[in-house]
Amino acid sequence: MPMTPRLLLKLRTLCLRPRCLLTALGLTAVFTCFTACQREAIDSPLPTAEQASLTKITFWTPFSGGDGSFMRELVAQYNQENTDHVTVELINNNSDEYYTRLPTAIVTDEAPDVAIVHASRYAQFVPAGFLNNIEPAAAEAGVNWDDYNPMIQNKTMVAGNHYAIPLDIHFDVMYYNKKWIKQAGLLREDGSLKLDKGEDGFLQFLKTLQQRIPSSVAPLALPNTRSDAYWLWWSFYNQMQEGGRLYASGGDALTLDNPAALRSLSFINQLYASKLIPPDLSDTLSLFKEDKAALLILGVWSTGALETDPSLDLGVAPIPQIYDHPAVWGDSHTLAFPSHTNQDPAKLAASVKFADWISRHGDSWARAGHIPGNLKAMHAQAFLDRRFSAIYAGEVEHVVYFPDNPFQGQINELINGEMAKMLHLAVSPADTLRNAQSKINPQLQARFGE
Repeated sequence: MPMTPRLLLKLRTLCLRPRCLLTALGLTAVFTCFTACQREAIDSPLPTAEQASLTKITFWTPFSGGDGSFMRELVAQYNQENTDHVTVELINNNSDEYYTRLPTAIVTDEAPDVAIVHASRYAQFVPAGFLNNIEPAAAEAGVNWDDYNPMIQNKTMVAGNHYAIPLDIHFDVMYYNKKWIKQAGLLREDGSLKLDKGEDGFLQFLKTLQQRIPSSVAPLALPNTRSDAYWLWWSFYNQMQEGGRLYASGGDALTLDNPAALRSLSFINQLYASKLIPPDLSDTLSLFKEDKAALLILGVWSTGALETDPSLDLGVAPIPQIYDHPAVWGDSHTLAFPSHTNQDPAKLAASVKFADWISRHGDSWARAGHIPGNLKAMHAQAFLDRRFSAIYAGEVEHVVYFPDNPFQGQINELINGEMAKMLHLAVSPADTLRNAQSKINPQLQARFGE
């Protein structure tokens, strides 16, 4: 592949991102690594002779499990039903490598036509020139923006221009095993929880569970690694009247060392220190399915796997309201359109039309537990008839995204790393916040090496 000026510029842009594969390996190794990275092509029914495509669209996702199966079914349905002589090839990628592989594919001009991109990534991807502005293509494809959740649109728009078709919104919920909740005397006749608001209400609920169910059963399952505790802290921090602030005015300095951040983090720490969340949990979903946890805080994407388990008497509730008002961490899957050196406007319009079709069938995608980003799909009877749809739809307005910062991914990793030390009882909550702020601010002010 020739080293074009565009490629050199994009490689330089991507190399400015810390932890990026390009920074670590250099340009030559990137090409070697990218060639070696094998994608997993998902088998889907071949088109009939009548469907022999004039246009082939490649579509990348990071989905696994039920998510992957539901998306594969939707793509197969589109390939069978569309009358535009378009065939979509679905290529699934390892989720752990996805946000290294996708930018690499873009800068080497080997990107797919459509890709799943989280809404939280747009503050990085759009300024880097990784994604197409789809305003003209959306008009040609007949996209009606009034049909889409404005909160997701706002997260994926820059200077009034659209860069994505919203697919869904997802967030944490609290699953519960009615067997253990009932044994503890905490289940109402209608199947809901006898849970009071506030720190004391949640602590008393968990302590009652701890006292009345077997010691081998976790009152609450939540890992002390990954991002789960960080997301829960973000939920509680944003429930506070004086909370939710991550940056000083201007966005060039972290402001974590404040009373609201400390109080909410101290509460998270108390849940672990008191063993209401047992230490060293990893696969909490399996633990919950195996009857070894009374409560599980995890994303809505686990709904499909849990509600189909006949041995589990499942209930779902929103994340507890600990402070002044409801709030919960969340993000969104969107359908984005990576940039290409020689972009074909007709193919881009066909890709946008495909993405619009997928999102309009969001009631089918919602089987995985996600809430459709298309408002008509969210109000479709197929979605409304789902077991927990009323709870999930009611939580959408309480979702709080992370701020739009081009370095938010790196910042999240650094905060999460400091929090992991606290959860292993090595650092106090106050020191956790101070350490995170002192490590991040110099890098933030230096724009992480740019």
